[in-house]
Amino acid sequence: MSTPKQTFTGSCHCGFIKYTIALPATTDKSDGDDDKNNDDLVVSRCNCTICFKQGFTSLRFDEKDFRLVSPKSEAELKDYRLPSGRDVHKYFCGTCGIHVFSRGRIEAGGQVHEFSTLNALTLDQPQEGLDLGKFKIQYWDGRNDNWAGGLKDSPWPGQIV
Repeated sequence: MSTPKQTFTGSCHCGFIKYTIALPATTDKSDGDDDKNNDDLVVSRCNCTICFKQGFTSLRFDEKDFRLVSPKSEAELKDYRLPSGRDVHKYFCGTCGIHVFSRGRIEAGGQVHEFSTLNALTLDQPQEGLDLGKFKIQYWDGRNDNWAGGLKDSPWPGQIV
């Protein structure tokens, strides 16, 4: 059984980009145990050159759960495209420079995978039901295109916690 979702807000530093996203709450008040982690909330860190330099902490999301509040159109956002030619869009604020979310397609293991990820560090804090310290962090080895290696519970060599 999946955990019920709650709507949270997020933004860039200056507030130009604002969004809402439906996620499972990190704490379930119904059982009285505020210290329990929610296994549905996994964020990942990748050591590819762009994610590493951005410090991007990735939270995959379903498009139906995400709504851009401000600006009204993604066309108003800055869109960094990877020079490798991969179909990846890294959306960020042109004023404060914060990378908020990304979308794209990558090929791994002979298959094309579409993704939508949020920089979890852009979730507004504090919010009732949302404690970033409860997220489980896992690690990708994107630097070596080792997507088949999957997620690990500890950093790959040279990767920061």
